[in-house]
Amino acid sequence: YMGTKYTKGLAATNKVAVGGAFLRGHVIVVGTLESKEITVDGVPVLQNLGDTYKIGAFATLTYTDSGHLVDGAAGIWEKRIVHMSLPLGVTVTVLRWENYLDIRIKMPAQVGQDGSCGNFNGDASDDTTESIQARIGARVGPGELLFGHRAAVDFTAAEARLVKMCKPDRYARAQKECGKQLRGRHIKNDHKACVLNICYGANPHALKLATSLGS
Repeated sequence: YMGTKYTKGLAATNKVAVGGAFLRGHVIVVGTLESKEITVDGVPVLQNLGDTYKIGAFATLTYTDSGHLVDGAAGIWEKRIVHMSLPLGVTVTVLRWENYLDIRIKMPAQVGQDGSCGNFNGDASDDTTESIQARIGARVGPGELLFGHRAAVDFTAAEARLVKMCKPDRYARAQKECGKQLRGRHIKNDHKACVLNICYGANPHALKLATSLGS
């Protein structure tokens, strides 16, 4: 996820990577139309509509202009869709738009499954953001990143002032929770961004307050 100028800094899905043992070490990366990125193991593939690419005899990727939308509002644009047929009954559909992605994942339950979409145990109550981050952390752990590099987390002077203004009890809670969520070596500003989120994330007037500080 990445904040963009089009979403006024709010996070949108900017790129997706698929990999791991079930792909026998291969990594598929799909970015936005703007990025022009579709790669397998760093090599560009599916450069034209209608192209098909196979990874051995166990995975097939196709690039088409047809498929069901995740968000009906996107129907005003021409479709550019990557379809992935992967091992273990997993299918991934990536709808590429100019500056963001929509993604549909279909799969049977897997042992140890967990992540942004939950753990697929039939209990929606433990699929909250807080529950998921308590189980697996708020960031991809060291050595598990499938992308070539981590995106930088920017932190403005106004955001730094907001952290200093956080109420003591909430700040103490943020320090404790962020310590649990951000496991291993943190990227620059990760911890401060986490603290800011806990201090003001549920505040409906946070934008107004930040604007008053010149953000």
